Amino acid sequence: MKKNPPPSAAEETAPTPERPSAPPPVLLAADDDTLHAVTPAPAPALAPAETAAATAAPADPAPAAPPPPSAARSRRRRRSRHVTEENEDEVENEEDSKEDNDAGSDYELPGPLWQGWLLGLVPLVVIMFGSGREAWSKGLAAVLVALLLLVFPARRKLPTMASACLLAALAAPLLSFLPSSWQLLQPEWRATLENDWGIILSKTLTPQAWVTWEAWLIFALCLVWLGWCVARGFSSAQRRGLLQALTLGGMFICAMSILERQHVLALPWWPRNFWVWGESFGPFANRNHTSSLAAILCLLSAAAAYDAHRRRSRMWAIYALGMLLPLACIFINTSKAGVVLLFVGFTTWFGTVAMRKSFFQKMTMAATLICVIATLIVMSEGGITARVKSGEATSIGGRGALFMETLSMATHAPWLGVGLGNFDGVFPMLSSMHEPRSRFLHPESDLLWLLAEGGLLTLVPAGLLVLWIFNATGPWFGKKKKGASSRLDRRLRNAAAIAFGLGALHGLADVPNHGLGYALFMSLLAGMAVRPRRLRQESRWTGRLAFRLAGLAVLALGIAWLGVALGHATLPGSSTAQSLRTRASQMVDSGSLADAMPLMNEALRLKPLAFEMYYERARLRLMAGGSKEDALMDFSRSRTLEPHYAGMCYTEGVTWTYFDPQYAVIGWREYLKRYPASAPGIHGYYRQMLHYASLHPQLREPLWSLAESPDLKLDFLASVTTREEFDRCLRSLLALRPHLEGLEASQRETLFELWGRLGDEKALITSLETNKKWRDDGWRLLAAYHARNSDFRSACQTAAAYLPSLNRATPGSIVDIPSLERALLYNPTDVRIGVDLFQSQKSTGDLDGAIRTLEKVIQLPNPPTYIRQELAALHAAKGDFRRAWEHYQEAMQRRAPQD
Repeated sequence: MKKNPPPSAAEETAPTPERPSAPPPVLLAADDDTLHAVTPAPAPALAPAETAAATAAPADPAPAAPPPPSAARSRRRRRSRHVTEENEDEVENEEDSKEDNDAGSDYELPGPLWQGWLLGLVPLVVIMFGSGREAWSKGLAAVLVALLLLVFPARRKLPTMASACLLAALAAPLLSFLPSSWQLLQPEWRATLENDWGIILSKTLTPQAWVTWEAWLIFALCLVWLGWCVARGFSSAQRRGLLQALTLGGMFICAMSILERQHVLALPWWPRNFWVWGESFGPFANRNHTSSLAAILCLLSAAAAYDAHRRRSRMWAIYALGMLLPLACIFINTSKAGVVLLFVGFTTWFGTVAMRKSFFQKMTMAATLICVIATLIVMSEGGITARVKSGEATSIGGRGALFMETLSMATHAPWLGVGLGNFDGVFPMLSSMHEPRSRFLHPESDLLWLLAEGGLLTLVPAGLLVLWIFNATGPWFGKKKKGASSRLDRRLRNAAAIAFGLGALHGLADVPNHGLGYALFMSLLAGMAVRPRRLRQESRWTGRLAFRLAGLAVLALGIAWLGVALGHATLPGSSTAQSLRTRASQMVDSGSLADAMPLMNEALRLKPLAFEMYYERARLRLMAGGSKEDALMDFSRSRTLEPHYAGMCYTEGVTWTYFDPQYAVIGWREYLKRYPASAPGIHGYYRQMLHYASLHPQLREPLWSLAESPDLKLDFLASVTTREEFDRCLRSLLALRPHLEGLEASQRETLFELWGRLGDEKALITSLETNKKWRDDGWRLLAAYHARNSDFRSACQTAAAYLPSLNRATPGSIVDIPSLERALLYNPTDVRIGVDLFQSQKSTGDLDGAIRTLEKVIQLPNPPTYIRQELAALHAAKGDFRRAWEHYQEAMQRRAPQD
């Protein structure tokens, strides 16, 4: 064995240069979560000559004086801060890379990145293809969810509280299938429908058992998916894959929404029905849900960009620029909900990512966010800014009233509710909120909707489950681990938790989570956000078996929905009822009326509270030549089930005009009762009724009886063509209102004009001469009558009595008339000089000169309005009443708009 020689004395006393120690290995995570140790190469050792040169450096011949101690300390502090700020990002990146797959985490699960991508694409595909609204879209969603449940088992056991809440929320709605005879006090509305109108309801607590059954299946699908997402357990790489998939897929959906809005491409499978949902934008029927999703995608894009930047990936630029797409959707859609959620989400997220920054940096980030949002609001011309200025964005009166009505409805069945899927059928009969232009399909709140349909027995466990999710996620509860905690993974989970919180927050003032596609998206965020330490135990074989059995059930459900979409009644419920209704309508269009009736009857058996189906069946009976009494009964059922909406009442009357016009008055009377404000006027619905009455004269007398307000009576009198009908209607009017009480001045003037044109003019003149109150409104007609009979003196006297007084101030001293004439000659367009000359000539008695002066002033642009009346008075003073009346007529016409 060879030994090293002992060092000499010189070598022992010489200083040994320190060699830089090799940096510790850095752990890098690959896509499959395997750890690769990479140790940087050590720095080369210095040669002996270089060492000697380094140790024998010459000293300064004239060293500078040392700086004061305070200045040195200040420089050291500045240098220390500079080095700290420079190295903070590098140290944090190194820690992030090392801690991303920290082996010290006892509850972190392994899993490849591609599984995160696969799971993240499922809700996006559902949203892209119909959002789970139609039967085919529901079937697609159920099949995709079932495949995941079968292929990827749950790896963690749900905590006892979460499992109990999940099972309780799943089982509580099934209590509505208990027999209705068990109910101690039957609701009044239900007794009325069954006994008075012969509507056959289900013999269960829920009035529409098949509708509730399908609604429960959708509810169960969402709960099973939520439980699986939480119990699945994701690795750090899978969470990153989920974030990337949701972000990039969401950007694609936003891009498609913008292109579809600009009519660049058509997506016919997206739900579009203006008369039911109003103006739509994006993949959802409700455009506010699209803005809500866009706000969440903005947050996820920012989180993905920040995560990529911390990991020194160039993808951060793609995520940062891609955030402009959901941001554009929010402002193109002019959604106030999107702006609010965007501000709340980014403010919360900034508070989590900037915790290690200084106070100034936090405030700078927050101020930047506020400035960006304010700038975009100002730039959205005619969009959000216009809605804010109009007050639409801040008015909550209508929504607050709807909330109160829903709470009042919930008091009728506080424990079990009215049954899932029954809100739009039951709410109109229990609500006193009158809105004739539209219907309330939901209470504008996920929370209140679940309360009204499922009762407290469903709401309480569902609410506790959501609270448990909030407690198990996010930066708002629990302590952050120090030292070896995975900070980068925590940031991903916090971003998902904030996004989930935005969806829950929006659910308090809207119903996005009642949509299948949106609910799947939110459930995946919840599973991604749960802290691994909250799922301590591995899943047992019973739990894995339960989810796989649920997957088989969901797969069968998806196949059944796809069968419904293909026209087969494989799943009784609202989807099948809608499919039967659509097929019946197609048969009606093709002329197969006899084949359409059984389909409509079956649809009503499945959904007996669908008011529109009774209306369509009534039309089908009339078209098929069926019983008019049966058709009238179906129309009446439709009006009973929807006692506030007015549109169908008008169209019911129009339908009767083609088969038996005498029944048209029934629907029109109900329309005028529900929506009287839309009846009067040239474009009012009463005028349209009168148009149909011109085709069917037998409707005129019933329509006169429907005209209860003065506006409608005047509209009817304006449509009269014969003197006999006018006199009859006038006598009827004067019998009810002998002094025309209740009529405004303009209405009385209109009545007098119609009376003079269509009725007995002499009787009108006599009434105007003897009744001063009537004459105050009809003096124009009285003056015109005298003029037509060449009694110009009386005509001028009548007009002069009601036109404004001409007593105006005249010059106090005698003005030199020749000087004014010369001034007017030099300034022929000066109206003031002409008026002063006229006043002077009038005061001196030169009426002819005053008339000539006023005739010149009248030719000038924009002469005073009283000039015509002054001319009329001058001609009347000279006794020329014919000329005076001509000018009075001009004065009356010019002052008519002002009157």
